[in-house]
Amino acid sequence: MEFSLYGLSDIVLSLKVTALANFFALLIVLSTLTVLFIAPNYRLKRSFYLLFTLLVASLFLIVYAHDYLLFFIGWEVMSISTYFLLSFTLSKEALHKYILFAMASALSLFVAILLLYSTQHSFLYEDAKQSYLAMSDGVQQLFTLFMLIAIFIKLGTIGFHYWLVDAYEESHNLFTPFLSAMLSKMGLYALILFVANITQATYVLAVMGLLTTIIATFKAIEQESIKRLLAYSSIAQLGYIVTVLSVADGMGGALYHALIHTLVKLLLFINIAGVIYVTQKEKLSDLGGLIYKLPQSFVFLLIGIIVLAGMPPLGGFASKFMIYTALLDAKYLLLLAGVMFSSASAFIYVYKLIYGIYLGHPTHKNLEEVKEVPWTFLAPQYLLASLLVIIGTFPGLVIPYINRILGELNLTLLSFETIQTLITSYAQYNGFVVMGAFGGIFVLVLMMFMLLRSKAKKPKNRFDIAYCAEEPNEATHLHYGYSMGQELKRVGLIHLIAKNSSKYFYDFLAKQMQYFSEVVRKIYSGNLLLNFNIAVLFLIILLLWSLK
Repeated sequence: MEFSLYGLSDIVLSLKVTALANFFALLIVLSTLTVLFIAPNYRLKRSFYLLFTLLVASLFLIVYAHDYLLFFIGWEVMSISTYFLLSFTLSKEALHKYILFAMASALSLFVAILLLYSTQHSFLYEDAKQSYLAMSDGVQQLFTLFMLIAIFIKLGTIGFHYWLVDAYEESHNLFTPFLSAMLSKMGLYALILFVANITQATYVLAVMGLLTTIIATFKAIEQESIKRLLAYSSIAQLGYIVTVLSVADGMGGALYHALIHTLVKLLLFINIAGVIYVTQKEKLSDLGGLIYKLPQSFVFLLIGIIVLAGMPPLGGFASKFMIYTALLDAKYLLLLAGVMFSSASAFIYVYKLIYGIYLGHPTHKNLEEVKEVPWTFLAPQYLLASLLVIIGTFPGLVIPYINRILGELNLTLLSFETIQTLITSYAQYNGFVVMGAFGGIFVLVLMMFMLLRSKAKKPKNRFDIAYCAEEPNEATHLHYGYSMGQELKRVGLIHLIAKNSSKYFYDFLAKQMQYFSEVVRKIYSGNLLLNFNIAVLFLIILLLWSLK
């Protein structure tokens, strides 16, 4: 089904329904509905919801566009509406970061599209490959550079993520789940179009993806802000997708992990929004011991971190399983080792997250008065957690739809027999059997803890404690989650990651731009005679150059 609009220059601007577009549209709908479900908890201006509606419309325009010109229009509307939505809560510095990176992304994408148009004079996706092949080698490299810069900025790939962490941390708690779950997916959608329709920048994606997932993982470990920790976690998870897209048969694993990432980020950020809503605290050092006060929220966060860490029996393991086997099948053993190292290291920050909020000792007495979050926060978490459990139990459930996408893109289909199993050339994973085994073990362990709890004495005052002959006060950090992960800085690689930041590079770049601006200002001083002479000299140079 196609709809076409004709412009004055006879360029066809088309909208086309494809399996890939429907996949991302489904994620947009799910993300929108779950986020709006928690909206009644906040009193926001009508303009916020109007801008949010515009943003959602731009996302649909991006995924259903069938040419790069219409895609670019959707990309720009998305960036501008996001800016205004972030302006409700972001600091001036964070907003400046966002708008500068958004402008750089838009400009890079625009230049790449113009280069693509210059050969075949077509913006259509199906002509993109021929347009690319018609370019010279130098122009191909230039096109790839500009396209990847635009995509990497939107994905928040390491080095291009300078805007993202502040935006996630300072954005409104209603908007952060959508920001993490969907806006990053538009960069992924653009990357899939690039890989599937134009060319596969194998080594660039492999290196950038691996660096992203490793560096962002250890950046997440050292964070004390909950939202900042989850921001780096989101960057790391997207790094897995960028890495697996560097191999020929990695598209299936990338799409699977995109689905899981969307669900788990919605779950975690809504969970955290609920915690912040009832406690008014956003740092791990200000929380702790909430497992007895927010038991349902604790279970949902537990499900989320199990998925995030890629542990069986939930959906995160299924997507990681596909990523690992795709890298193994491509003989990318070094990439596989790096991705598995990053995935194992993620246990540290996910444990820090749940320990710092729900376990350990409470840090403030007013936390003892906290009650479970409102049902408007719990309802979407029930839905998202259920989906993750269902996918974990029946990991093959989404394979037929992914195969439909792969078929449209003329890529190798994934093996499929039953909805209970994932099959690759190296291994087979039966989610139903694994879920049954874990369920049985969980029931036994739960019964054991219930028996032990019945014999335990509950303290009348959990702050009535002493250690080393000292009595702690409210300023004393009583749970290990406060400084957890700091000792890892003794490791050379981790110390290097923690010590360095892209901030230094962008600070240097800002200083050079300031010096350049001062030079330009001295030349363009406002003196009309001087400016006229400069313009005449410039025209003479152009004339001499044209005569050659």
